[in-house]
This record gives sequence, C-alpha cells and structure tokens, in this order.
Amino acid sequence: MKIKELGYALIGAPDLQKWRDYGTQVLGMSGHDGPQGALYLKMDTRDFRLAVIKSEKNDLISAGWGVADEQAFNDRREALKGAGVKVTAGNDGEKKLRRVRDFFWFQDPSGKRHEVYWGAISAYTPFMSPVGVSGFVTDDMGFGHLVMATLKIEETVAFWRSVMNFEVSDVINFDMGPERPPIRIVFLHCDNGRQHTLAIAELEDPTGLQHLLLEVKSIDDVGYALDRVSNSGTQLALSLGRHVNDNMLSFYMVSPSGFLVEYGTAGSKIDWSRHNVFESTRPSYWGHRPQNWAPK
Repeated sequence: MKIKELGYALIGAPDLQKWRDYGTQVLGMSGHDGPQGALYLKMDTRDFRLAVIKSEKNDLISAGWGVADEQAFNDRREALKGAGVKVTAGNDGEKKLRRVRDFFWFQDPSGKRHEVYWGAISAYTPFMSPVGVSGFVTDDMGFGHLVMATLKIEETVAFWRSVMNFEVSDVINFDMGPERPPIRIVFLHCDNGRQHTLAIAELEDPTGLQHLLLEVKSIDDVGYALDRVSNSGTQLALSLGRHVNDNMLSFYMVSPSGFLVEYGTAGSKIDWSRHNVFESTRPSYWGHRPQNWAPK
C-alpha cells in the first residue's frame, strides 16, 4: 500500500492566462482546457500533470499521490483512518477533473491538503512541446517532487514516515552563517527511484509550497529554458547549480502563483537496497545562488 508516484498537482490562481503563458512558453508544457474551467498543463502521455484552477488567491490546492491499484487505495485509506486522520471521499465532478477512477483527501499536520488516487485515466496522446522541449522525465517516477514549507517539521515528517510509509533519503541542515540558525530540510522517497519525491523544509511560506521540480531530458532543455526565462521577464530565483543529494543540474524561477519551480536534468535514480542515508550542511556542490528574490 505504498505511494508509487506524485501524479499531479492542483494549483489555485486568480489569473489562468498568466499560467497558460508561463506553462506553455516558459516551462514548455502543452496547455489544454480541462473540465470546470481548469487549465491542464501536459508533459507526457497523461492528460495533465498540473491543473490550474481559478481561485481568489495563489495557492497549492492539493498534491495527488498515486497507488498501484484499488486494493492499495483501500488499504491506504484504512491506514489513515486507523491513525485518526480524517479522510474525505472525492465526488464525481472532482474525479472527472482529476482524471482518476477514485480518490480521497486529507490534511497533513502542517494543514496542507493531499489526495490519494488510483486508476489514472488518460487518452495517452503523445506530448508535443510548443517550444521544443525534448521531453520531461516521468516514466514510473511521477512528474517530479515537492518541497513543502512548514514550521511543524517534526510532526509533519513523523506523519509522512509513520502513517504514509515514506522513507528518509537524506537530510540537509543548511548552514546560514554566523548568528543564523540552519535551515532543516528532510528529503523523503516513496516507492520509485527518484532520490526524493517529497521534502519537508522548516520554513514559512504563504502557499505552504517552497518549490516543485520539473525534470527534463537534456542539459540543452535546461539551457533553452534559461533563455526563455530571460526573454519572458520571468524572475530567476536561484542560478544554475548542481545539488548534493540528487545530483540535479537545475535552476529555480518564480511561478505566477509565487512559489518556485525548479527546472533541471540528470537527477539520480536510486537503488534503495544500496542507499545510505546521509546529512549535508549545504544543498549544492556549486551554483544555486540567490538572484535578489524573496517570497511575497
């Protein structure tokens, strides 16, 4: 009954056109009209991976976590109930929007909404990038990762480990220099080869989401994206760099909803039977320098 993938994210935004322009012309995903006025952003054979929904404020509405089949879905629901977590079933309209056979939702200890689903529904049409991205790395690893921001780091990490069966990949205690406490980030993996699919960072953030990752297939895809960021006036948040833990070569930019999007390539795929958990005092071998950006 382990989680197999991060299957989708639902994003709230007042201006869907900004997200359509950003998603297609900067990220390189294809944009489509979804049910109930939603914007679908597609990056592989699934009908969407990001769904942007009209709302009064910018927010991560929910993350969708996929399991293998109906039995695993039922087992995960009962495990949450057994742990005293309130579980709410999705209705038919919500299932249609998410393109799944069934889902339920719950809140983690930091108050963020998450969904568990089974049976992704798709027409399985090929992905064609409007700006020539060669492809995004998904396969059996989901669409990327999320780094969630909370000051309730102990309770939240304990929940994802003990109730959701995620396991620790590594820990960063980011040394911020004299007279400043380190930033703690715990990186977690589920039942696939991504070095981490979820991370919990001891930070304050208005959306609760510090960043999400999109992984592309080549360094040229990253380079062309950097040009598109510059040409479009999108705010660059962190310069090109190489991470210590997952070896991702990436940069960070500010999305229309205010959280960051990491855009990278060459992330490690881990054989967990041979992995040793480690701790680092810095997140990157080189680069990832702040670019005069701060959360709003």
